[in-house]
Amino acid sequence: MVDTADLVKEGLNVENSELDLREKELKDADVVEIMKSDEIKGVTALFLEFNEVGDDGLRAILECPAMKNLTVLNMFKNEVTDEGVKAMAKSKAMLNLSELILSDNKVGVEGAKALAESNIMGNLVSLWLGDGLGDEGATAIATSKSLTRLNQLSLYRNNIGDEGAKAIAQSQNLSKLTELNLNWNFVETEGAIALANSDTLKNLVQLTLTYNPIGNQGVAAIANSEKMQNLTLLDLYECEITDEGARAIAESKHLKNLKTLVLIHNDISDEVQEILRNSPNLPNLENLVFRLGQGGEAA
Repeated sequence: MVDTADLVKEGLNVENSELDLREKELKDADVVEIMKSDEIKGVTALFLEFNEVGDDGLRAILECPAMKNLTVLNMFKNEVTDEGVKAMAKSKAMLNLSELILSDNKVGVEGAKALAESNIMGNLVSLWLGDGLGDEGATAIATSKSLTRLNQLSLYRNNIGDEGAKAIAQSQNLSKLTELNLNWNFVETEGAIALANSDTLKNLVQLTLTYNPIGNQGVAAIANSEKMQNLTLLDLYECEITDEGARAIAESKHLKNLKTLVLIHNDISDEVQEILRNSPNLPNLENLVFRLGQGGEAA
Protein backbone atom coordinates (compact mmCIF):
# COMPACT_ATOMS: atom_id res chain seq x y z
CA MET A 1 0.00 0.00 0.00
CA VAL A 2 1.24 3.49 -0.83
CA ASP A 3 1.79 6.19 1.80
CA THR A 4 -1.64 7.76 1.57
CA ALA A 5 -0.91 10.54 4.07
CA ASP A 6 1.91 11.84 1.90
CA LEU A 7 -0.24 11.54 -1.22
CA VAL A 8 -2.98 13.62 0.37
CA LYS A 9 -0.47 16.24 1.45
CA GLU A 10 1.02 16.41 -2.05
CA GLY A 11 -2.28 16.35 -3.92
CA LEU A 12 -4.35 18.69 -1.80
CA ASN A 13 -4.95 22.19 -3.11
CA VAL A 14 -6.78 23.92 -0.28
CA GLU A 15 -7.23 27.18 -2.18
CA ASN A 16 -9.14 25.43 -4.99
CA SER A 17 -10.67 22.73 -2.75
CA GLU A 18 -9.13 20.06 -5.00
CA LEU A 19 -7.54 16.70 -4.31
CA ASP A 20 -5.41 15.52 -7.22
CA LEU A 21 -4.50 11.82 -7.01
CA ARG A 22 -4.17 10.98 -10.68
CA GLU A 23 -1.63 8.38 -11.83
CA LYS A 24 -0.67 7.20 -8.33
CA GLU A 25 -1.25 3.44 -8.87
CA LEU A 26 -4.03 3.58 -6.28
CA LYS A 27 -6.22 0.60 -5.52
CA ASP A 28 -9.43 0.31 -3.52
CA ALA A 29 -7.67 -0.13 -0.18
CA ASP A 30 -5.68 3.06 -0.76
CA VAL A 31 -8.81 5.11 -1.41
CA VAL A 32 -10.46 3.63 1.68
CA GLU A 33 -7.54 4.94 3.76
CA ILE A 34 -7.52 8.33 2.04
CA MET A 35 -11.20 8.80 2.82
CA LYS A 36 -10.35 8.51 6.54
CA SER A 37 -8.05 11.52 6.41
CA ASP A 38 -9.01 14.67 8.36
CA GLU A 39 -7.18 16.73 5.74
CA ILE A 40 -9.74 16.26 2.96
CA LYS A 41 -12.62 18.16 4.54
CA GLY A 42 -14.03 20.74 2.15
CA VAL A 43 -12.80 19.05 -1.04
CA THR A 44 -15.15 19.75 -3.94
CA ALA A 45 -13.12 18.25 -6.80
CA LEU A 46 -11.50 14.79 -6.72
CA PHE A 47 -9.23 13.63 -9.53
CA LEU A 48 -8.42 9.91 -9.68
CA GLU A 49 -7.58 9.36 -13.34
CA PHE A 50 -5.35 6.46 -14.37
CA ASN A 51 -5.53 4.36 -11.22
CA GLU A 52 -6.95 0.93 -10.42
CA VAL A 53 -9.84 1.98 -8.23
CA GLY A 54 -12.97 -0.16 -8.39
CA ASP A 55 -16.35 -0.36 -6.73
CA ASP A 56 -15.05 -0.60 -3.15
CA GLY A 57 -13.00 2.54 -3.59
CA LEU A 58 -15.97 4.35 -5.08
CA ARG A 59 -18.18 3.25 -2.19
CA ALA A 60 -15.61 4.65 0.25
CA ILE A 61 -15.94 8.00 -1.50
CA LEU A 62 -19.74 7.82 -1.35
CA GLU A 63 -19.67 7.02 2.36
CA CYS A 64 -17.12 9.67 3.33
CA PRO A 65 -18.74 12.69 5.06
CA ALA A 66 -15.96 14.93 3.71
CA MET A 67 -17.10 14.21 0.15
CA LYS A 68 -20.66 15.51 0.58
CA ASN A 69 -19.83 18.78 -1.22
CA LEU A 70 -18.19 17.08 -4.20
CA THR A 71 -19.02 18.78 -7.51
CA VAL A 72 -16.36 17.14 -9.70
CA LEU A 73 -15.41 13.44 -9.70
CA ASN A 74 -12.95 12.31 -12.34
CA MET A 75 -12.32 8.56 -12.37
CA PHE A 76 -11.20 8.22 -15.98
CA LYS A 77 -9.56 4.87 -16.68
CA ASN A 78 -10.20 2.94 -13.47
CA GLU A 79 -12.01 -0.30 -12.59
CA VAL A 80 -15.51 0.84 -11.63
CA THR A 81 -18.33 -1.49 -12.76
CA ASP A 82 -22.11 -1.22 -13.05
CA GLU A 83 -22.44 -2.14 -9.37
CA GLY A 84 -20.42 0.85 -8.29
CA VAL A 85 -22.43 3.15 -10.55
CA LYS A 86 -25.68 1.78 -9.12
CA ALA A 87 -24.48 2.68 -5.62
CA MET A 88 -23.49 6.14 -6.81
CA ALA A 89 -26.86 6.71 -8.43
CA LYS A 90 -28.55 6.19 -5.05
CA SER A 91 -26.10 8.15 -2.92
CA LYS A 92 -27.24 11.49 -1.51
CA ALA A 93 -23.57 12.37 -1.16
CA MET A 94 -23.61 12.97 -4.92
CA LEU A 95 -26.43 15.52 -4.92
CA ASN A 96 -24.05 18.40 -5.72
CA LEU A 97 -22.15 16.58 -8.46
CA SER A 98 -22.00 18.56 -11.71
CA GLU A 99 -19.13 16.78 -13.52
CA LEU A 100 -18.71 13.00 -13.63
CA ILE A 101 -16.04 11.28 -15.69
CA LEU A 102 -16.25 7.48 -15.83
CA SER A 103 -14.95 6.80 -19.32
CA ASP A 104 -12.69 3.76 -19.69
CA ASN A 105 -14.25 1.96 -16.74
CA LYS A 106 -16.16 -1.31 -16.83
CA VAL A 107 -19.51 0.40 -17.10
CA GLY A 108 -22.19 -0.97 -19.40
CA VAL A 109 -25.93 -0.86 -19.98
CA GLU A 110 -26.96 -1.39 -16.35
CA GLY A 111 -24.73 1.41 -15.15
CA ALA A 112 -26.10 3.74 -17.80
CA LYS A 113 -29.66 2.88 -16.82
CA ALA A 114 -28.91 3.46 -13.14
CA LEU A 115 -27.60 6.96 -13.86
CA ALA A 116 -30.45 7.70 -16.26
CA GLU A 117 -33.08 6.72 -13.71
CA SER A 118 -31.40 8.39 -10.73
CA ASN A 119 -33.10 11.29 -8.98
CA ILE A 120 -29.70 12.16 -7.50
CA MET A 121 -27.81 13.03 -10.68
CA GLY A 122 -30.02 15.86 -11.91
CA ASN A 123 -27.32 18.51 -11.42
CA LEU A 124 -24.86 16.92 -13.85
CA VAL A 125 -23.80 19.23 -16.66
CA SER A 126 -20.88 17.08 -17.86
CA LEU A 127 -20.96 13.29 -18.22
CA TRP A 128 -18.28 10.98 -19.63
CA LEU A 129 -19.36 7.38 -19.37
CA GLY A 130 -18.70 3.79 -20.11
CA ASP A 131 -16.91 1.39 -22.28
CA GLY A 132 -19.71 -0.94 -23.25
CA LEU A 133 -22.98 0.99 -23.30
CA GLY A 134 -24.02 0.06 -26.83
CA ASP A 135 -27.22 1.42 -28.35
CA GLU A 136 -29.27 0.39 -25.33
CA GLY A 137 -27.12 2.34 -22.88
CA ALA A 138 -26.99 5.37 -25.16
CA THR A 139 -30.77 5.27 -25.46
CA ALA A 140 -31.11 5.16 -21.66
CA ILE A 141 -29.05 8.33 -21.34
CA ALA A 142 -30.90 10.01 -24.21
CA THR A 143 -34.33 9.30 -22.75
CA SER A 144 -33.45 10.09 -19.14
CA LYS A 145 -35.84 12.49 -17.42
CA SER A 146 -33.18 13.36 -14.86
CA LEU A 147 -30.14 14.14 -16.99
CA THR A 148 -31.68 17.23 -18.54
CA ARG A 149 -28.99 19.78 -17.67
CA LEU A 150 -26.15 18.16 -19.60
CA ASN A 151 -24.15 20.45 -21.84
CA GLN A 152 -21.28 18.01 -22.35
CA LEU A 153 -21.76 14.33 -23.16
CA SER A 154 -18.93 11.94 -24.01
CA LEU A 155 -19.82 8.36 -24.95
CA TYR A 156 -16.70 7.44 -26.87
CA ARG A 157 -15.72 3.80 -27.48
CA ASN A 158 -19.03 2.30 -26.43
CA ASN A 159 -20.06 0.21 -29.46
CA ILE A 160 -22.79 2.71 -30.29
CA GLY A 161 -24.29 2.43 -33.76
CA ASP A 162 -26.98 4.22 -35.73
CA GLU A 163 -29.76 3.35 -33.28
CA GLY A 164 -27.91 4.96 -30.39
CA ALA A 165 -27.09 8.02 -32.49
CA LYS A 166 -30.74 8.34 -33.51
CA ALA A 167 -31.84 8.07 -29.88
CA ILE A 168 -29.56 10.99 -29.00
CA ALA A 169 -30.78 12.96 -32.00
CA GLN A 170 -34.42 12.37 -31.09
CA SER A 171 -33.96 13.03 -27.36
CA GLN A 172 -36.36 15.45 -25.74
CA ASN A 173 -34.00 15.93 -22.81
CA LEU A 174 -30.60 16.81 -24.27
CA SER A 175 -31.41 20.20 -25.77
CA LYS A 176 -28.73 21.93 -23.65
CA LEU A 177 -25.88 19.95 -25.18
CA THR A 178 -23.07 22.06 -26.60
CA GLU A 179 -20.45 19.27 -26.82
CA LEU A 180 -21.06 15.72 -28.06
CA ASN A 181 -18.28 13.13 -28.29
CA LEU A 182 -19.12 9.86 -30.05
CA ASN A 183 -15.56 8.94 -31.03
CA TRP A 184 -14.60 5.32 -31.64
CA ASN A 185 -18.11 4.00 -32.19
CA PHE A 186 -19.96 2.50 -35.16
CA VAL A 187 -22.17 5.35 -36.27
CA GLU A 188 -22.73 5.19 -40.02
CA THR A 189 -24.50 7.37 -42.59
CA GLU A 190 -28.00 6.93 -41.18
CA GLY A 191 -26.92 7.89 -37.69
CA ALA A 192 -24.95 10.91 -38.92
CA ILE A 193 -27.95 12.16 -40.88
CA ALA A 194 -30.11 11.90 -37.77
CA LEU A 195 -27.56 13.85 -35.70
CA ALA A 196 -27.21 16.50 -38.39
CA ASN A 197 -30.95 17.15 -38.65
CA SER A 198 -31.70 17.05 -34.94
CA ASP A 199 -33.61 19.95 -33.41
CA THR A 200 -32.30 18.79 -30.04
CA LEU A 201 -28.67 19.25 -31.09
CA LYS A 202 -29.00 22.69 -32.67
CA ASN A 203 -26.91 24.25 -29.88
CA LEU A 204 -23.88 22.03 -30.49
CA VAL A 205 -20.59 23.88 -30.61
CA GLN A 206 -18.36 20.78 -30.71
CA LEU A 207 -19.08 17.50 -32.49
CA THR A 208 -16.44 14.78 -32.55
CA LEU A 209 -16.99 11.63 -34.60
CA THR A 210 -13.50 10.14 -34.86
CA TYR A 211 -13.44 6.56 -36.20
CA ASN A 212 -17.11 6.41 -37.18
CA PRO A 213 -17.75 5.31 -40.82
CA ILE A 214 -20.25 8.05 -41.61
CA GLY A 215 -18.96 8.45 -45.18
CA ASN A 216 -19.62 11.22 -47.67
CA GLN A 217 -23.37 11.21 -47.23
CA GLY A 218 -23.05 11.59 -43.48
CA VAL A 219 -20.62 14.48 -43.87
CA ALA A 220 -22.82 16.14 -46.47
CA ALA A 221 -25.78 15.94 -44.08
CA ILE A 222 -23.78 17.79 -41.43
CA ALA A 223 -22.50 20.36 -43.93
CA ASN A 224 -25.97 21.03 -45.36
CA SER A 225 -27.81 21.25 -42.05
CA GLU A 226 -28.86 24.59 -40.63
CA LYS A 227 -29.02 22.85 -37.24
CA MET A 228 -25.21 22.59 -37.28
CA GLN A 229 -24.61 26.31 -37.78
CA ASN A 230 -23.17 26.85 -34.28
CA LEU A 231 -20.34 24.34 -34.68
CA THR A 232 -16.89 25.74 -33.99
CA LEU A 233 -15.17 22.32 -33.86
CA LEU A 234 -15.88 19.34 -36.11
CA ASP A 235 -13.66 16.26 -35.73
CA LEU A 236 -14.01 13.75 -38.58
CA TYR A 237 -10.78 11.78 -38.08
CA GLU A 238 -10.96 8.59 -40.19
CA CYS A 239 -14.63 8.75 -41.13
CA GLU A 240 -14.30 7.28 -44.67
CA ILE A 241 -14.50 10.67 -46.34
CA THR A 242 -13.30 11.35 -49.89
CA ASP A 243 -13.19 14.47 -52.06
CA GLU A 244 -16.97 14.39 -52.38
CA GLY A 245 -17.53 14.82 -48.65
CA ALA A 246 -14.76 17.38 -48.29
CA ARG A 247 -16.26 19.45 -51.11
CA ALA A 248 -19.60 19.40 -49.30
CA ILE A 249 -17.91 21.03 -46.30
CA ALA A 250 -16.19 23.61 -48.52
CA GLU A 251 -19.51 24.47 -50.15
CA SER A 252 -21.53 24.55 -46.92
CA LYS A 253 -23.67 27.60 -46.23
CA HIS A 254 -24.07 26.66 -42.57
CA LEU A 255 -20.55 26.16 -41.18
CA LYS A 256 -19.52 29.81 -41.06
CA ASN A 257 -18.64 29.57 -37.37
CA LEU A 258 -16.30 26.60 -37.80
CA LYS A 259 -12.84 27.27 -36.35
CA THR A 260 -11.34 23.77 -36.17
CA LEU A 261 -11.82 20.98 -38.71
CA VAL A 262 -10.05 17.62 -38.36
CA LEU A 263 -9.91 15.39 -41.44
CA ILE A 264 -6.97 13.12 -40.59
CA HIS A 265 -6.89 9.68 -42.26
CA ASN A 266 -9.44 10.41 -44.95
CA ASP A 267 -8.90 10.11 -48.70
CA ILE A 268 -8.85 13.77 -49.70
CA SER A 269 -6.76 14.94 -52.64
CA ASP A 270 -4.33 17.86 -52.51
CA GLU A 271 -6.62 19.76 -54.86
CA VAL A 272 -9.64 19.52 -52.58
CA GLN A 273 -7.51 20.22 -49.51
CA GLU A 274 -6.63 23.51 -51.17
CA ILE A 275 -10.30 24.21 -51.92
CA LEU A 276 -11.07 23.75 -48.24
CA ARG A 277 -8.25 26.05 -47.22
CA ASN A 278 -9.56 28.81 -49.44
CA SER A 279 -13.29 28.32 -49.09
CA PRO A 280 -15.17 31.62 -48.66
CA ASN A 281 -17.87 29.62 -46.86
CA LEU A 282 -15.53 28.92 -43.93
CA PRO A 283 -14.43 32.44 -42.96
CA ASN A 284 -13.54 31.62 -39.35
CA LEU A 285 -11.60 28.42 -40.00
CA GLU A 286 -8.29 28.67 -38.13
CA ASN A 287 -7.19 25.04 -37.74
CA LEU A 288 -7.51 22.63 -40.63
CA VAL A 289 -5.79 19.30 -39.98
CA PHE A 290 -5.21 16.60 -42.61
CA ARG A 291 -2.25 14.72 -41.11
CA LEU A 292 -1.12 13.46 -37.73
CA GLY A 293 1.40 15.80 -36.16
CA GLN A 294 0.28 18.65 -38.35
CA GLY A 295 -1.00 20.53 -35.33
CA GLY A 296 -3.39 22.63 -37.36
CA GLU A 297 -2.71 25.22 -40.01
CA ALA A 298 -4.10 28.52 -41.08
CA ALA A 299 -6.96 27.99 -43.45
